[in-house]
Amino acid sequence: MKPKEDRTAFRLEIEYDGGRFQGWQRQGRNQTSTGVRTVADTLERVLREAGYTVLTLGGSGRTDAGVHALGQVAHLHLGGSGKPRARDLQMVFDQGLPADVAVRGIEPCSPTFHARHDATARAYLYQLSLRRTALAKPFVWWAKGHLDEKSLGTGWNAFQGFHSFAAFADLETEDPRCEVQRCECIREGSLLLLRVTASHFLRRQVRRMVGAAVACAQGRAREADLRRDLGTPTPEATARWAALAAPASGLFLEQVHYREAPEPGIPRPVTLVP
Repeated sequence: MKPKEDRTAFRLEIEYDGGRFQGWQRQGRNQTSTGVRTVADTLERVLREAGYTVLTLGGSGRTDAGVHALGQVAHLHLGGSGKPRARDLQMVFDQGLPADVAVRGIEPCSPTFHARHDATARAYLYQLSLRRTALAKPFVWWAKGHLDEKSLGTGWNAFQGFHSFAAFADLETEDPRCEVQRCECIREGSLLLLRVTASHFLRRQVRRMVGAAVACAQGRAREADLRRDLGTPTPEATARWAALAAPASGLFLEQVHYREAPEPGIPRPVTLVP
């Protein structure tokens, strides 16, 4: 569809604490009537209250309830005869948004830019804590018990490549096949950081991948189990990995990749756990 002449387009980079959100996905024009708090609805409400006409607000992908974001990307199309400036919108967001969501950057873009369709890959980061922590609890998973770091890395790396993730996701009608381009695991203090980069992700896929890798690290599963279920999954396997899924608290949408994006550096912690 050819963009309308009265449409002004911006590209947003957004971070949020997902603990009190039911994900990114917009649920309706009126949050009060749906009773569901989402990031997209919150952004749109602030714009409407400031007098802007929102034609389109679309994210690079959905995040599930409780999942955080460091670099969610969205395209925003505003209607009306005026031509708002990026700095004016930044001020509206800075003054109107609640404390658990922030717009990190705004820049004008082509009306044809699409945050989801133009993305070439997404990177998620998961933070595992090796000890109980009072301060970082909302942003980590302390998987009680010893974690063998070598087995964790071996299990995590088993997901790299092109596989069917039917046993590791909640499927609707989408194709379960996905190419995982890179799996990384490093230690930073008392944190184990797991990063996964892929063309796209399925619902709850990353949390189940993390849970499966942790099960390997605790001796409750083997790398061979993961590789087997990436082949021909059974209903029993799907139920097993669903039960072992990691909590949302440690998961961050770290970065969305586009053609012009530089190569990411090594994973860095969001919160420090010495």
